[in-house]
Amino acid sequence: MSEPVALAVSDAVGAERRDDLPAVALAVAAWSGAMLARPVPGVAMAGLVGLAVAGWAVIRRTRAVGPAGLVLVASALALVTSALGARSLAGLTPVTTGDVDVAVTLVTDPEPTATGRLRVEVHLDGRRLLGEARAPAAIEALRARLAGDRAVVRGVVEPFEDRQDWALARHLAGRLRIESVTAVGGSALHASAANGLRRVLDRGAVSLPDRHRSLLAGLTLGDDRAQPAELTADFRASGLTHLLAVSGQNVVFVLAVAGPLLRRLRIWPRFAVAVSVVAGFAFLTRFEPSVVRAAFVAGVALWASTTGRPSGGLRHLALAVCALLVVDPLLTRSVGFRLSVAACLGVLLLSGPIVARLPGPRWVREALGMTAGAQLAVAPVLVPTFGAMPLAALPANVLAAPLAGALMVWGVTAGAVAGVVGGAPAELLHLPSAFGLWTLELVASLSAALPLGHVDLRHVGVAAVAGLLLATHRSWARAVAVVLLGAALAVPATVRVPAGASAAGWAATVWSDGPVAVVDLRPGASGVEVLDVLRRRQVHVVGLVVIRAGRPELAEVVESVRARFPVHVVLAPEGTPVPDHVVPEPGLVAGVAGFEVHVSSASPVLEVRIGRGAG
Repeated sequence: MSEPVALAVSDAVGAERRDDLPAVALAVAAWSGAMLARPVPGVAMAGLVGLAVAGWAVIRRTRAVGPAGLVLVASALALVTSALGARSLAGLTPVTTGDVDVAVTLVTDPEPTATGRLRVEVHLDGRRLLGEARAPAAIEALRARLAGDRAVVRGVVEPFEDRQDWALARHLAGRLRIESVTAVGGSALHASAANGLRRVLDRGAVSLPDRHRSLLAGLTLGDDRAQPAELTADFRASGLTHLLAVSGQNVVFVLAVAGPLLRRLRIWPRFAVAVSVVAGFAFLTRFEPSVVRAAFVAGVALWASTTGRPSGGLRHLALAVCALLVVDPLLTRSVGFRLSVAACLGVLLLSGPIVARLPGPRWVREALGMTAGAQLAVAPVLVPTFGAMPLAALPANVLAAPLAGALMVWGVTAGAVAGVVGGAPAELLHLPSAFGLWTLELVASLSAALPLGHVDLRHVGVAAVAGLLLATHRSWARAVAVVLLGAALAVPATVRVPAGASAAGWAATVWSDGPVAVVDLRPGASGVEVLDVLRRRQVHVVGLVVIRAGRPELAEVVESVRARFPVHVVLAPEGTPVPDHVVPEPGLVAGVAGFEVHVSSASPVLEVRIGRGAG
């Protein structure tokens, strides 16, 4: 590209970004107000909203955004989201503890927990509660139900001891300890239609192995409830977890599937049908934060296209955020929503410059640029919440993202046909799915095993400085940037994890010194968390697993660990459903990898003490 053409393109892009700035300012104002969540006096609100409307009218008439008008509109929007946020929080006053025998509506699909219970969010008398079934009969009655179904339950309503942001973001007012389920019923028409389609897709995939059925459900519907722990851990360690959470990419694919129909319609019917398709998909996927964000962005883009006012993706995102925060100000407290917005910003603002400066074929540069842009943008949200990010995400996404997109489209279209026809035709239709899912699982497992290390905010900061240096277009700055980027990518792989212990969730501990580890499991341990810590501590072999209680869910954790690491010895109480486990004698002292395990009791649970060896 010649220099004059490059300058012209740069000026055009810059002008488009400048046109997007007012919408971005409004989004920042809406977000700030929602985070503040303070009541606003009615008189002050009415006056400022009136001035904002006048300012907006001036902007519309003059087709120019002046500073005064923008400040008025942004201030009014901030006050509106602040007031609405305060109102939403006030509506979540703690519930009163008491016994109930009532009909509830399931808001989410029931999901098993690491402690062997079943968790589901329910609506009770206009309030949203986090339900948890503990009794086997109650678990069995709810296990196959879906969001929208109704049930009559007996239990105890309790307030949260310490309600955190995740509970506020989901509008949860308290807990419901479900002791029994006396009846289950159907759902409303719209929920029944969505659940019917989900069951059709699941029925069509019956020929696939269970692990691949669960993976396909995650790719198409964001439903990862049935995924084995080792598969979930592979996707986490390879930076591919986002593929199992439906997002803007899924919305784009759904619109692409509907494209042949949409192209046959006139402009306004096309808009109505497209919006209905997006809304239906959002309902089908349980209104996950990333899907809600993508649905609103798609709605803004469809409106702009229909009314002949095309604009950039940044403006679409900003206006969608404004609308979403007016509808639900508590979304700012959702980690999923923050990650979704940040990833979208990274793709819009960072991926282009990265792609332009990378060498190699265009498809590789675009895949790497999109991944790197999204990863850099989500780092300030993701790292403080979930820890360092795997560097393996870069090569893994280049290979997995196109495959996941194809599987999503095929899983929804051919999967629906397979669910209707069933039998041998369904098995034939899912042969491409079987091959694609096997390949995707292979990419995730191989990428998870790559010894590339993890990056935290320090490495991201170095990469950001390198990016700024590259933007200067000076030879010395480019040389320094290459050195900085090389260091940011190479250093994580050379860091040796110090000997010691790391918590794997709240109910497991991993002790390691070098490549050998001891794993201590207590009731409530998560196989995903244990595998994640084993990989972060660069473990190759698990020398000893200690199972404190003979619970079936702990046996599942051991099987997940065995699926990814050699396990030499398992100590467990008598009757634990783990093949080849050893019941130790009280007083046993076992030395493994520089640690000593002292057994003081073996019945009914193991009582052990683990520490550094005397030598």
